[in-house]
Amino acid sequence: MRAVLLLVVLGCRPPSSSTACKDTLAPGDLVITEVFPQPAAGGAEWFEIYNAAERPVELEGLTITHSRPDGSSPKTHVMAEITIAPEQYFTLGNAPADQTPPYVDYGYDADLGGFFNTGGGKLVIACGDTQIDEADYDDVKAGHSRELTAAQPPDFTVNDDQQNWCQSDDTEFVSGNFGTPGQDNDCTPLIAGQCNDNGAMRAVVAPATGDLVITELMPSPSRVPDAVGEWFEAEAIHDVDLNGVGLDRAGDSAQPDVIASTDCVHAAAGTYLVFARSFDQTMNGGLPMVSGTFSFAMVAGSAGSPGDVQLLSGATVIDSVTYTQSTNGTSLQLDPGRIDPIANDNESNFCNAVSNYGLGDLGTPGAPNATCVFLPPPGMCNDGGTVRAIIKPVTGQLVISEIMPNPKVEPAQEWFEIVNTGTTAFDLNELGLDRAGDTRQPDVIHAADCKPVAAGAFALFARSNDPAANGMLPDVDATFGFTMPNTGGDVQVLDGTTVLDAVTWAHSTDGVSSQVSPDHLTTTDNDTATNFCPGTTPYGDGTNLGTPKAANPACP
Repeated sequence: MRAVLLLVVLGCRPPSSSTACKDTLAPGDLVITEVFPQPAAGGAEWFEIYNAAERPVELEGLTITHSRPDGSSPKTHVMAEITIAPEQYFTLGNAPADQTPPYVDYGYDADLGGFFNTGGGKLVIACGDTQIDEADYDDVKAGHSRELTAAQPPDFTVNDDQQNWCQSDDTEFVSGNFGTPGQDNDCTPLIAGQCNDNGAMRAVVAPATGDLVITELMPSPSRVPDAVGEWFEAEAIHDVDLNGVGLDRAGDSAQPDVIASTDCVHAAAGTYLVFARSFDQTMNGGLPMVSGTFSFAMVAGSAGSPGDVQLLSGATVIDSVTYTQSTNGTSLQLDPGRIDPIANDNESNFCNAVSNYGLGDLGTPGAPNATCVFLPPPGMCNDGGTVRAIIKPVTGQLVISEIMPNPKVEPAQEWFEIVNTGTTAFDLNELGLDRAGDTRQPDVIHAADCKPVAAGAFALFARSNDPAANGMLPDVDATFGFTMPNTGGDVQVLDGTTVLDAVTWAHSTDGVSSQVSPDHLTTTDNDTATNFCPGTTPYGDGTNLGTPKAANPACP
């Protein structure tokens, strides 16, 4: 804390009609930083200013005006001769000049009237017609000051926004009264969308879908109780901030646990982030640094009662994982060659950890996972226990047959469908789902198990594989992370860089799919808008119309 250094020369108070300051001051040279409108039990009302001028400032002739926020009921005081040093705080209170309490540096007596306990008030400091600073105050609580944020040096533009003020609760300057008169402020308000980056406020870099990928899960620790030892891990694919990220289970009714901090919680690309039930290493099994905590319970998982975790940015799912089995004392690890938001939708891309951490459970929290030894080599997949080569579709065999870019709930209910128009099966493994109209990399379908599509069968790609979120779609074959625009949109399916099929649309109808007529199911006919028609059949929860993963009716 800074001690107040004052150069005081007492003299006669200038008459109230004075309009000129002795010093030459510009807007922002002085900043209103704290207001104490209602003492809890006796004492003075006061407010505080800060010298931001980088030189000693003479305050003689400075006019202070106190009023309601709209300027009504004004009362004024013109200051006597007194000087404050640069970067120092100065407290002015409603006491006679010769009877100020120890925490008040200057008494203006009763000239400003009483501060308002309800409805708020305004303080303005000016030199003649030049306003140096103004600040409103509101949300008054007896015994607590209102402080300008300590997240950055005092600034006369920052104090214009009430979001940058907070209630002092930590420092008791006299019994029953909290504030920091004449000293650095000690509270930092949480401002939505903003964070403090080494003393400067900036916009939070919120992660989008796929920017964080869940890579490891520990639902059942053995060395410590579940209630303190459960955790999961994610890798940052791009540089993002964790401020505002929600830790959640889709399979429960509890609200997400949101990472809230006034400081920027930055995650650099390639960083492994651990989210746990407890920050305390002596309780959580010896985890490395924990980036955020959650309060929900992770279930062991079964076919009838799957477990799940998800990361949210507001209502947007950044990534989610569902699992049906886990081993006590052993984490589930995503194979390091399959770290993407589609591959971790497939449970076969996870395997049990083999390395110890902390107190002796198995896992690699905050570090790269070991390779899953049972996974097929590149270009191969597991077909019911037999490893075979992935079968790629031939030209013209894979056709995009239906799109839903504009569902009732966006983007969670977006999807599109393909059909195998050939006479033999092909696999979805290693195919890419993409938009030509964006710069995002394709979402490649990595899966250990073969994902065949029989001749004449359909496959469904969606934003979410959770029926509760996607409008009760039938089984989703793979998920994608891009957003399907309502107008001027496109989707495509790739084999490497080769486009197997693509469709575009100029417009869409809310809650209605666009279907290719069955007599135009080719990779060339679906390039023509007139070969599509609106879906008319309710599906899933009944809120949208279409035939996902089923044959389209003939267009009129």
